[in-house]
Amino acid sequence: MSSVKISGLPVSSNLNVNPSQSLFPTTDLGTGITTRIDAGSLGNSLYANNTLTVGSGGVVLPNIVAQFTGTNQQYVQVNLQNIGANGSADLVITGDTGTDSNTFLDLGFNNSNFIPDGNFSAMGPNDGYLYVQGTGNTTVPSGNLIVGTASPNTEIKFMAAGTNDINVVMKVKYNDVKFRQNTLVNIANTLLVNTITFYDNTSLNSFSVIANHTSNIANLQLTTANNTANIANLQSYSNAAFAKANTAVQNTAVIQLNALTLTGNLIANSVGQGIFVDSFTSNNATFSKNMVVLGNLSANTLLGNIFFSNVVTTTSQSNSIIWFPQASTPTQTVAQLWYYSNTQSLILDTDIAGDRLSISKVLFFRGFNSSGATIPANSFIRLVTGVTANQIPYIALADATSSANATVAGFVKNAIANSAYGFAYSQGIVEDLNSTGIGQNGDILFLSTTPGIASNVAPTGTANTVVQLGKIILSDATQGKLFIQNQLRQAYGRPNGSVLYAYANNIVSSNTISINDSTGIFTAKDITANTLTTSNGIINTVRVGSSSPLTINFTTDTIVRANLSANFTVTPASFVAGKTIDVWLTNTSTGGPGAHTITHGVSALNSTVGATTFTLTASQSALLKYMCADGTSANTFVAITYQ
Repeated sequence: MSSVKISGLPVSSNLNVNPSQSLFPTTDLGTGITTRIDAGSLGNSLYANNTLTVGSGGVVLPNIVAQFTGTNQQYVQVNLQNIGANGSADLVITGDTGTDSNTFLDLGFNNSNFIPDGNFSAMGPNDGYLYVQGTGNTTVPSGNLIVGTASPNTEIKFMAAGTNDINVVMKVKYNDVKFRQNTLVNIANTLLVNTITFYDNTSLNSFSVIANHTSNIANLQLTTANNTANIANLQSYSNAAFAKANTAVQNTAVIQLNALTLTGNLIANSVGQGIFVDSFTSNNATFSKNMVVLGNLSANTLLGNIFFSNVVTTTSQSNSIIWFPQASTPTQTVAQLWYYSNTQSLILDTDIAGDRLSISKVLFFRGFNSSGATIPANSFIRLVTGVTANQIPYIALADATSSANATVAGFVKNAIANSAYGFAYSQGIVEDLNSTGIGQNGDILFLSTTPGIASNVAPTGTANTVVQLGKIILSDATQGKLFIQNQLRQAYGRPNGSVLYAYANNIVSSNTISINDSTGIFTAKDITANTLTTSNGIINTVRVGSSSPLTINFTTDTIVRANLSANFTVTPASFVAGKTIDVWLTNTSTGGPGAHTITHGVSALNSTVGATTFTLTASQSALLKYMCADGTSANTFVAITYQ
């Protein structure tokens, strides 16, 4: 007997290819006998007497032969694959009397080189299939295939050429069959369903028998449910209806309908083909589908009006809408839209007399006068705070006296009473007004300091904002034309060379500072004592001095120039952190003994000359550049440059 322990045996990860050559020791607890068993016998005993379980999910249904369980956020699969290219892979469910030739259900997939034979000519390579094979007994037929749903209010969907909703060609409910629109339905013999419905909800409803159906629908005989009466000559009615549906109504001046209901489409089905109506009268026209016109929808006489009071559609297609050109103006009617051939523009009539908006020439908006007084005709207005209950903005007169008042929003052609609505034109050409009091042809218009008024002269003065309003196209008492285009033009009315700067939210012109562009000379006319300062008094000083000592002030000085003819001392004062001052010194002495000592006023260590003084010879100049680091004299430095 071997004395080797089981734990001392070598580890093997594979069984012998012949399972009978792999042995296991076993003990039968019933008999107490220890024997041996091979791997083949062990496998047969395990799977012959137990449920095949794959995965950790456990057995969840009764009478289970095999349980497959997996966990994955996308899907789990059980795969059956035949790698022989000429064959197929089949999952077969067999009845209790089933054989290889009958009484089974077969779900399978043909491989890539599958060749159909006489029994399977309906199939081809890479086809999937599901069929039932019954007993083959023709006297008592068997082998029906039942496909359906068991839950209430469910349906069976048939799809083709894809897996999306658009690929569903038919839906079946327990009392309804629906086909996708434009699907050809061939009804043969007796149809035992109440309704066939298409996806657009059109249907064939409430019939019990359609018999003797042939390929020629013109010969169809319709039999009523009680078989008491026949509708004869159906063919002639069908042919007449078909001809009527496919030809135009010709030579008809008036079509009068109490109600027109189309469940299909009204289509002019080629480009250039129009639907022409001299007079179309209907109390109720309902289109449950689209109205598609590839040609023109035309009222082709002067009085052949087309009125749209309420049009609701999800799709509207038209190549053009053509208005009959008007050479003279028709009577103003609210909401009337017409084409004026004289100006080549489309005109919209409003509820304000004289406001006939040329919508192809001008931008406009409706406003509410909240100013407390009438806004006169030919006035320029601005928006003010507030809107009406229907979101119409409040307006008031504009003027050039401040930036707030000069935000011009538009031009009012007709007077607007206080607490009344009117129209303002914000950009474009305004026509048919009295423009004689504004200026001459070609004049540029500016906003005046008088509220609402335009002038051909820009306002002057430092407090005024210069706004260009537009230009006079035609100065005339009745047919005047203005081009409206609001924009700031701050340079108008200002002296040449004057400097523009901000003041009270306006851009204004300086009367004392100017630039001569041709000579490049900058002139400050109010310079006194050789000093130029800014309005806040900060550090912009140009000063000329010659007396010694010369005191430089960090709070006021920036550039200082001095001429000297004797020894000279510079004394820094009023130190400001981060400030610099440039001091230019020139020795005006000439000749031999003209050298002079310059004392720069900071410590030797804080100077680039390494001393508290340096010497300028006759006619020599130096630049002393002072810099204060922290606002103290101890940390004030000077860089000295001279030759």
